[in-house]
Amino acid sequence: MVAPSPDAGKPLVILPRPLYPEFAAALDGRFRFVLAADADEGNAAEARAVLVPALTPVSADLVARLPKLEIVVATSTGVDHIDLDACRRRGISVTNAGEVFAPDVADYAVGLVVAVLRRVAAAEAYLRRGRWAADGDYPLATKPN
Repeated sequence: MVAPSPDAGKPLVILPRPLYPEFAAALDGRFRFVLAADADEGNAAEARAVLVPALTPVSADLVARLPKLEIVVATSTGVDHIDLDACRRRGISVTNAGEVFAPDVADYAVGLVVAVLRRVAAAEAYLRRGRWAADGDYPLATKPN
């Protein structure tokens, strides 16, 4: 008698590309993962989840080829790359990263505003060209002449 695989009861998740090592470590032991490129008909028949990054399409055709699919997990905030109608018709849940990136995006936006107001990129180009040696300090936007 062959002993069952220790992974036999774990849900099968299809991945379009390998997981980041930290993410894989956090999920280790909870799921079985198969890369889409390596998936066969048996995997397709058994897959319960698809984990997709931004811009990786989840089409109606893909949904139809995964009869046990229960959830599509987008690691992005947007879901416009997922055929939501096909998922809805099958009762497949679709999740995304929600607002997880919002604080980072806000920080970056504030940084860009400061960079534009202080002309940071232009000042860097001025320095790299060596103009400061001949022309003096770079005129900052708020520095009086």
